[in-house]
Amino acid sequence: MGLQACLLGLFALILSGKCSYSPEPDQRRTLPPGWVSLGRADPEEELSLTFALRQQNVERLSELVQAVSDPSSPQYGKYLTLENVADLVRPSPLTLRTVQKWLLAAGARKCHSVITQDFLTCWLSIRQAELLLPGAEFHHYVGGPTETHVVRSPHPYQLPQALAPHVDFVGGLHRFPPTSSLRQRPEPQVTGTVGLHLGVTPSVIRKRYNLTSQDVGSGTSNNSQACAQFLEQYFHDSDLAQFMRLFGGNFAHQASVARVVGQQGRGRAGIEASLDVQYLMSAGANISTWVYSSPGRHEGQEPFLQWLMLLSNESALPHVHTVSYGDDEDSLSSAYIQRVNTELMKAAARGLTLLFASGDSGAGCWSVSGRHQFRPTFPASSPYVTTVGGTSFQEPFLITNEIVDYISGGGFSLNSSDYSCLPLSSTSASSWNADLHCSICRFLLFSVYSLSPGTNH
Repeated sequence: MGLQACLLGLFALILSGKCSYSPEPDQRRTLPPGWVSLGRADPEEELSLTFALRQQNVERLSELVQAVSDPSSPQYGKYLTLENVADLVRPSPLTLRTVQKWLLAAGARKCHSVITQDFLTCWLSIRQAELLLPGAEFHHYVGGPTETHVVRSPHPYQLPQALAPHVDFVGGLHRFPPTSSLRQRPEPQVTGTVGLHLGVTPSVIRKRYNLTSQDVGSGTSNNSQACAQFLEQYFHDSDLAQFMRLFGGNFAHQASVARVVGQQGRGRAGIEASLDVQYLMSAGANISTWVYSSPGRHEGQEPFLQWLMLLSNESALPHVHTVSYGDDEDSLSSAYIQRVNTELMKAAARGLTLLFASGDSGAGCWSVSGRHQFRPTFPASSPYVTTVGGTSFQEPFLITNEIVDYISGGGFSLNSSDYSCLPLSSTSASSWNADLHCSICRFLLFSVYSLSPGTNH
């Protein structure tokens, strides 16, 4: 056993020589507004890190996504199972062996993977993590409306050059949890603009879109839907039951969530998580509803990555998911964005529809060195999801025609050159997003709009 440990240690030393590289050189590391440092983390403190292992056959996956989504394709609607996806993208045996030996030599423990084997989450001490990832220096931070505590590194990390073909990035070092998409609505910038309908209840939404039990929620057992909750945001069964007693009297509905995937905490109910569940189960009434809970309770976790990993670990799951989550696109590294897009492709190949909130900042205009720029939200800017924005009634006291809500974001991207144009024959909303990226580039706001006071689901 001692000889084995020595050999593994020698292997790690060879890998950790002078030849190193930065997997995420363009990752923004500035402290987000509202966050403060509490100082260096204790070297013996433990944290979890997520290693995104290099996948195989990503180009083939992209081709299959287009084929199953294109009505003119013979493969239209012939979706892959999770096992099919795993067989396609699973990292090579060399990648799996190399990364596992590297982590074992560094003292990583309690490592767990997913069915597709392309993520590996391990526990290390701060001391071990800083030795494993030269340049990293872990600090405690607190911030956000709920004073969330995280451990992050304000400095870039390096990996041995020998790992370049095997690791896309390491999660849990730089990206801070985004704040809730529920924001204080600013005053309308145009005189006379009305941005809020008084009393947009489930019955108002159902009447506006002519939702009946024959159209939505017939009660068939093969219908299901899901939403995700992050960052200690929880719904409560008692709140859901009370909401349905108040607003669900005139339509058939289910009284409770069918299943919670992940860790459902016992803290106070969150406004965002509650709205997501309550309105999803009202508009999609009488449909079996799942909730994916990724609280990000461990300070090194990235909750959105945890959600993606949950999708890669469930063979049978709902085919429609709504997610109120987003990061500023320019705050993320290209390696992270590309990998998340691959994860979204994996979902699309399985026939999953992912609906993402477009955000409440409009085009996200901001000034850099005196120049005004757009600031899109990701993953709403991804071509593999359907971006959902917000509308409001022209007449705030009547159920009338809708107008685009001026705070609603759009499904555009400043990284449009990274997305190859999808054929015009595709009818998916996400494909239309990609076509618009290529043809009209940075100046078109495009969303699939739904009725809501903001752009929350």
